Amino acid sequence: MEIRQIYYALETAKCRSFSKAAKNLYITQPAITHQIKALEEELQVRLFERTTHGIKLTPDGEKFCEYGERIIHAVDDLRTAFDVGGPDYQPLLQIGVFPFYSSSPLQHMLTAFFANNYKVVGKLRTTDNYQAFEMLQNGELDFAIVKTRKENIPPTVSYRILDQENLYVLIQRDKMDSEDGTIPLSRLGEFPLLTGDDDSHFYQEMQEMYEKNNIPFRVPFMNTKETHIIAEMVEEGVGIALATDQTANRLESDVVAALRIEPEQKFCTIVAYPKKKHPRGIYLTFLNYLEDEYRKLTKKGNSNEE
Repeated sequence: MEIRQIYYALETAKCRSFSKAAKNLYITQPAITHQIKALEEELQVRLFERTTHGIKLTPDGEKFCEYGERIIHAVDDLRTAFDVGGPDYQPLLQIGVFPFYSSSPLQHMLTAFFANNYKVVGKLRTTDNYQAFEMLQNGELDFAIVKTRKENIPPTVSYRILDQENLYVLIQRDKMDSEDGTIPLSRLGEFPLLTGDDDSHFYQEMQEMYEKNNIPFRVPFMNTKETHIIAEMVEEGVGIALATDQTANRLESDVVAALRIEPEQKFCTIVAYPKKKHPRGIYLTFLNYLEDEYRKLTKKGNSNEE
C-alpha cells in the first residue's frame, strides 16, 4: 500500500467522483481509478459503489477512510516537522526546459514525476539557455534543464550534470552519403543550418563552433520554440539541424537520418538552480529524481551497447 493511494481514496470519497478527484489531484482519471482498484485488490474489499448520482462509499470504504484520515494527519504532521508544508501545502515547481525536450526522454521523466507527486504543481516553460539562466536569477524559475558545453555554464548558478552526449546532424536521407553513420565536422558548411534565434544560446554556440573550425555559417531559418517546423524542414530537405544523442535518435525516421559529428562534439545536459538557493523538501526530491532517472538511462544505454 502506498500513501498516495490513501490520498486518492480520501479525495474520491470527498468529491464523490473519480474525475473531480483526479482534477483536484492533478492526475488523470484512469490513473486514480487504477490505483484505487489496486488498493481494493490488496485489501480484498470494495471501497466505492456506483449510483445514479455518482459514487458513494461502501461500509468498508467508510471504515477505510476513518483509518486513512488518521494516517494522513500523521504524515502531514511529519512533513510539517521537517518544514515541507501542512495538509493544504501545494509546492509550485517552475521549470525551464530546452527546445526539443518533448523529443527526448525528459518528457516522460517529468510526466512520471508529477504523476507520482500529485500535490506538486508543475509549470514548464520552453526556454533558451540565456533566458533560462536569467530567469533563475530573477526568481522566475526554480530549475532550468538545459544542454550546453560545460565551459559555458555561468558562475551565477549551481548545477548538476545529468548526462553528456555527442552532437548529431539531422539530415534528409536523400542528401546523405554516409555509410558509417558519421559526418565530418568540416562538411557542415555544405548545408544550410536550421537553428534557434540569432540571440539564443544555441545559435551562439553553433556559430562559435563553425567559425572556430573555419566552416561557412549559413542560416536560412531561425526559431527557438517552433521546433516542429525545423523538424519538418529537415524532412523536406531545406537544411540540417543539430541535436544531441537522445533527441536525434528519437527524430530519426525513414526520411531523416541522424549522423554523429566527427571529431566528437560533446554537450552536457544539466539541471541548474539559483546559486544561493539550497534545495530541500520536494525541490531536493526533484533534483535527486532527475539524477536517478538519467543514471538509469545511461546504464540502459551501456547495456544495449554491450
